[in-house]
Amino acid sequence: MKVLVVGGGLIGTSIALKVAKLGGSARVSDKVSSHSRVANELLGGAILGEGTDPDLVVVATPVNTISDVVIEQFLLNPRATIIDTGSIKTKVLLEVSTKLGHLARLGELKRFLPTHPMAGRELSGPDGARSDLFEGRAWAITPTRENQPETVQYVEEFVTALGATPYRMSPEEHDQQVAMTSHLPQLMASAIAALLDGPLDLAGQGLRDMTRLAHSDIAMWQPIFAGNSEAISALVEKLIKSINLLKDKQFSSEAVLSLMSAGALGAAKVPGKHGGISRNYGSLSVVIPDRAGELARLFNDCAAAKINIEDLRIEHSPGQETGLISLYVKPDDLSTLDNYLSTLGWHATVLSKGN
Repeated sequence: MKVLVVGGGLIGTSIALKVAKLGGSARVSDKVSSHSRVANELLGGAILGEGTDPDLVVVATPVNTISDVVIEQFLLNPRATIIDTGSIKTKVLLEVSTKLGHLARLGELKRFLPTHPMAGRELSGPDGARSDLFEGRAWAITPTRENQPETVQYVEEFVTALGATPYRMSPEEHDQQVAMTSHLPQLMASAIAALLDGPLDLAGQGLRDMTRLAHSDIAMWQPIFAGNSEAISALVEKLIKSINLLKDKQFSSEAVLSLMSAGALGAAKVPGKHGGISRNYGSLSVVIPDRAGELARLFNDCAAAKINIEDLRIEHSPGQETGLISLYVKPDDLSTLDNYLSTLGWHATVLSKGN
């Protein structure tokens, strides 16, 4: 496969690296020359030659520039399939259709299929790129009426080859879903972090979890919020109503119980790590000394017990001689891991047995 990636950030460069790992060739183009240089150096001998027509063009630029880049690629690569990786679909699709003008009426829009990989890291730019970034991640495929079945299949096969799980839906459904699962969490993380002031010596893992997303790229998120404002606003209104109800009832036992019970039911609906069935893990906390190599030793012991760690969480305060790591495993493996680690001298405590 010959792939041109426009946008040498984390997502674009990671896609190119995976294409190269699969034996294809790729080239990364970015208006920031240093991004292009670094990304293409990472590709080594798998770089797509200058002037070679790509089979696929991936537009991995900020959402406020996607439509212009797509139009440009329509003209530069008249035989290539074009996809994007943006976080909003309906607004971008409308912009592309409008800017194509008579070409859209001639059926050219069939070559553009909007997509969105649900993957990322706190690191940005090509330096943070990884060829395995999409392993086990969901990837939205949002066909339009113009797309041919063979184009949709081609793109889904490409996404699957990158290690992701494709989910086919309409552009409108995508924007509604990401407003709930991605845009609102980002907004809330930033809002909570903006309130932080004064000494934070007692900060625990809960605060770290809730504010982790506040480190995200501001320039990237501003056009996302603007582009999906209608769906986000509806959710914000529901959230405000819920909080105001709790406040009006002065945090009564009934009001707190109602909100937290509804929250527990909602949290149980969050899919597992591969976007499949809901999570059903037992959890075990392990006290770990703050010394080099201890974390590796713990993981090696888990491997020796033939237990797969489904998820983990680490809590550690500066200056503290020990940390606490929570290991999440399948419920059937919980007692086995607990007993095995205890025999090796680890101080372990079962937190939850799962369902």
